[in-house]
Formats: sequence, C-alpha cells, structure tokens
Amino acid sequence: MRREGLSKNPRRALAILAPFRIIRARPQLFLSSVIGLAVGVLLPQAMQPVSRALIGWNAFTLCYFALVAMSVAGATHETIRERAQRLDEGRFVMLLLTTAIATASFGAVVIQLGSVKGMEGWEKGASVALTIITVLNSWLFLHLTFAFHYAHEYYFEEESDPGEPPEARGGLHFPNTKTPQYIDFLYFSYVIGVAFQTADIETCSSPMRLLVATHGIVAFFYNTTILALMVNIASQLV
Repeated sequence: MRREGLSKNPRRALAILAPFRIIRARPQLFLSSVIGLAVGVLLPQAMQPVSRALIGWNAFTLCYFALVAMSVAGATHETIRERAQRLDEGRFVMLLLTTAIATASFGAVVIQLGSVKGMEGWEKGASVALTIITVLNSWLFLHLTFAFHYAHEYYFEEESDPGEPPEARGGLHFPNTKTPQYIDFLYFSYVIGVAFQTADIETCSSPMRLLVATHGIVAFFYNTTILALMVNIASQLV
C-alpha cells in the first residue's frame, strides 16, 4: 500500500528519498560521522559528557581529513566536475549544517575550559590539549568544507552557464590555470580563512561573490572567537 502511494505521488517519494541520496553522495562525511559517534559513545562513562563529545568530534574530523586526502590525491578536473553534479542536491544545506556543527564545537570548548579550573596535573594538561586540538580541527574543517563547496560550485556554474565568456565561467578566474584542481580551491579557501582576502584569484559572478562574502564574515567571527579562546586557555595555564 505504501509503495503504491509513493508511486502515485512521485514528489512525495523524492522528498522521502532525498536525505538518503544526500548521504549516499557523501560517503566520506557519512563514514566519518559514524566513526566519530562510535568513539564518543564507546568512551568510558566516567568521563565528562563534554569531553567525550569533543573526543568524538576530533575523531570525526581526523577521519574525514584522511578520507578527503585520499580522494583529493587522485582527483582530476573531470572527477571534480562529475562530483559537483552528483552533490548538487542539498549542497547549501550541507554547507550550513557542517558550518553550524563546527561552530557548536566552540561552545563545547568553552564548557570544557570551565571545568579545567578544578583540575590538577596531567588531567588539566590533557583537558587543555583537547581544547587546543578541537579548536585547530574545527578551523581546518570549516575552511575545508568551504573549499569543497567552491570547487563544486565552480564546476556546477561552468556547466550551467555555457553562454558566459571562458574567463568568467564558473564564478572564479584562476590566473594561468585552465582546469583548476582541488589544491587551487583549498588555496583559495584557506587564504580567505587566514587573511580575509581572495589573493590572486578573481571572483566574477554574483553567486560566487555571495558565497565568498559569507565565508569571509564567518571566518572573521571564527578567528575572533579563536583568539578569545586562546587567551582563555593561556589564562588557565598561569
């Protein structure tokens, strides 16, 4: 009966299957999430919940970095273009979700720092080290997420705007580079994350300018928060 209802209402069927398609198109993110969740759940119950959550988060990010490194190493512009088409569905939702989760990790760091005051010796050192590693991994994860989004948005725009001149197609212009690779988008994203500027790469479409502006604003508040956290961490060590 349910299958018949779905076959008669294809829009409803597509809506139900959409989350599964989004997950299937992102195996690295899904596998890393499962590993991170498993690590957080399997840690000793005697540990503070926030510490378990932070360790699980770091397990997720490190696993994701490793899987991404393997996929980026052998990627060509053809595979990037194919992946951009495959990840079209839900790409903005996933960008918003991953950014929100990475930002939420800072809230957990603040809670963790609040518990450091009552600690001594190795326990205090381990807790401070955990907060520093979390801040670093969250920062790397945020800009890695934007780098992938830039790459997929670039090739998606390139395919959808064939009437644009070659130098403007894709929304970004890379000097002396006809077929940008993931490393080019990583460079673009992390320069924004560090310096809030686009270096030598020109932004040449309105959708891409909106994305770059959003990234720059997020990066500014992220770096400001990190600076405040580092001051807090330093005060815990005095």
